[in-house]
Formats: sequence, structure tokens, C-alpha cells
Amino acid sequence: MPCLSSQDKFDAIRELIHRAPVFAGLGCRDELEEAVVQRERILSTGLGRGVAVAHGTTDTIKDIVIALGISEQGIDFDSFDNAPVHLLFVITNPPGRQMEYLVALSAVTRLVRDESFRDSLRATVPPQEIELKICQAFGECLDKYGTPSN
Repeated sequence: MPCLSSQDKFDAIRELIHRAPVFAGLGCRDELEEAVVQRERILSTGLGRGVAVAHGTTDTIKDIVIALGISEQGIDFDSFDNAPVHLLFVITNPPGRQMEYLVALSAVTRLVRDESFRDSLRATVPPQEIELKICQAFGECLDKYGTPSN
């Protein structure tokens, strides 16, 4: 769970992709970065309430990958509420997995609507605890709303 120092949204996306352990073994971080940054240039993914969910599609990966970076000082993300972003999610997916990607995106946006959940992610706790909270909440969301059928 990288703590982000970048205050510019494009720099923060790049920083998260290059620092998040989930992207470390993929060997295609530059391509992932390009896909997410290009998508962000089209329209801001700042959802408001201190959250952004940047995303992109690339054929350099085989599975959907989700990372979270936390910014103490906040990132200028051009969010509709003009609030700085403290929780930056990056979701990448391969082409042909759009349904699963939409489920993942929907689950993340549902989770971050809950103020207590957002606060729990920003609390000073070990990264493993944050990862466990996200996995548990994500699993509950998928159980509640279902997973796509192939």
C-alpha cells in the first residue's frame, strides 16, 4: 500500500503503478501507465470525497489488477467536488474482460461511498490490514451483487 508523494494526478498514477507490489512482477508497467494516463486525459476519474479510480485497458496483462495508493497531503485530480484525492485506486484490465472489469469498478465505487470504510483505509495501520479490509469488503460486495458469468 504505497504512500504517495506526488500531488499531480498523472505523476501520482505513474508513482502508484511503479511502486505498488501488485504491478511489480508484470514487467509491463510502462504500458500500463500509458493506458491509464491516456484514459485519465479523456475525463477525470476523481469521484469526489477524496477518491479517484483511474483505470485503463491494455493487452499486456492477462488479469484485472487493482492497486491502492494513499496520499496524506492530497492530489489535485480535477474531481467534480474540487476536493483533493487521498485514496487513489488504479484498475487495469485486458481487452475481452470488460464484464469483470465493470464488476470490479462497480465494487470499488460502492465500497468507497461508505465514509467509515474510506476513513478505515486512511487510518495509520499496516498495509496488510488495509489489504485485508479491501479484500473482505470486495468479497462481500461480490457476494451481494454477484459475479459475471463467462
